[in-house]
Amino acid sequence: MRSRRSSSIATILLLFAIGQAYAQASKSPFTSQGIGDIIEPGLAHNLGMGGIGVSNGSYWFLNNVNPALLPYNSLTVFSAGIIGENRTLENNVASEVNGGANLNYLAMAFPIKPGKWTSSVVLMPYSNVDYESSTLVDVQFAPGGEQALKTARGSGGLNQFYWANGIVINRNLSVGLKAIYLFSNFENDVSFDLQDNRSFTSGQNTRISVSDFMLSGGLAYKKDSIFNNRIQFKAGFTYDLGANVDAQKFSRTEQRAVDQPVIRDSLEDVRGSIEIPQAFTAGFSFNNGLKWAAGVDVRYQQWSNFRDFEGTNDNMGDQVRIGVGGEFTPDPTSVTSYFKRVTYRIGFTYENTPFQVTGADGSLNQVNDIGINIGWTLPVSRISNLDFALKYGVRGDVDETFIQEEYFKVYLGVTFNDQWFIKRKYN
Repeated sequence: MRSRRSSSIATILLLFAIGQAYAQASKSPFTSQGIGDIIEPGLAHNLGMGGIGVSNGSYWFLNNVNPALLPYNSLTVFSAGIIGENRTLENNVASEVNGGANLNYLAMAFPIKPGKWTSSVVLMPYSNVDYESSTLVDVQFAPGGEQALKTARGSGGLNQFYWANGIVINRNLSVGLKAIYLFSNFENDVSFDLQDNRSFTSGQNTRISVSDFMLSGGLAYKKDSIFNNRIQFKAGFTYDLGANVDAQKFSRTEQRAVDQPVIRDSLEDVRGSIEIPQAFTAGFSFNNGLKWAAGVDVRYQQWSNFRDFEGTNDNMGDQVRIGVGGEFTPDPTSVTSYFKRVTYRIGFTYENTPFQVTGADGSLNQVNDIGINIGWTLPVSRISNLDFALKYGVRGDVDETFIQEEYFKVYLGVTFNDQWFIKRKYN
């Protein structure tokens, strides 16, 4: 037991040391807006059924969607996950394919008072910025007003490390609170290369660094014996407080001719803030013990109130996300068939993303995202699991948003449950 705990702790420390190397695994032009793509908060088992998790707690899986559901975890639980992604981008002229893989989350929960109070710490991305685009533009800074190839690139994103606590109020109601530390940075780089005069270039690099705290709270309600003695009804609600998070902007602008001194070189290093809007998530679910569960989650975040470092909205609109899904285990207690103890999941998601694109008629068109998820959990011991999920989706529309993304995501998670911090009765 001691060696297993030591190896688990070593794994946690190793993964935390490289924890900033993860986020979305492929490029998307939509991440050039705001603070980039907002990462779904669920773990692999949630993502297998449409990301739902605000109401459906579990004894064997850590719930990081609603902190009020943490008391389900009466054992110490450690979870880690990776994401692999393939994305096809297309417009009326061309298409391209890109992809990759990265770490997705690290999470641990431990009971303070089993069944009454559980605490957790989680490290995972909050947003991702990863894009690159090129276009020919007319420029004024060069003699004769030649055309230049404008290349815009973005990278980075924001990470979050949070401490959450869930406490049982009575047999039907629990509450939770999450303190989030938001940190890291994202960069945007724009360069101009003259097409008729290859010896002249101009560019600007901007890096926004964020370091501040946010708060989130949750409620969870359950009612036993709905319809019959085996069906349980659950409902959940979370509220993410909006925040003006502290930020620092460093930018550099340069114009240079080959073999010549810098024509113009300017630096800017200033402090400011970014306004991240409040969000509401509500959902309900039904379950029959460990055999099956099904539910619906709805999330609303007012990204129309978003303000970037410059105080602009950056064409962001309100986000609405709906997830529907369920899971089924043929026989959770089977000792004769391994596959009867496997949990199978399916889900569906529809989202009005916060990204808005100006159409040909000058109106703003919101980017929609539709996806279907499947997943399964393979038990590897009495209380630990390997979790898999797949998602196929389409985001955007060539006619309305000029670019359409077709993506395929693969999620792999591992969950360890164990009894830690047990006082010895005998020496």
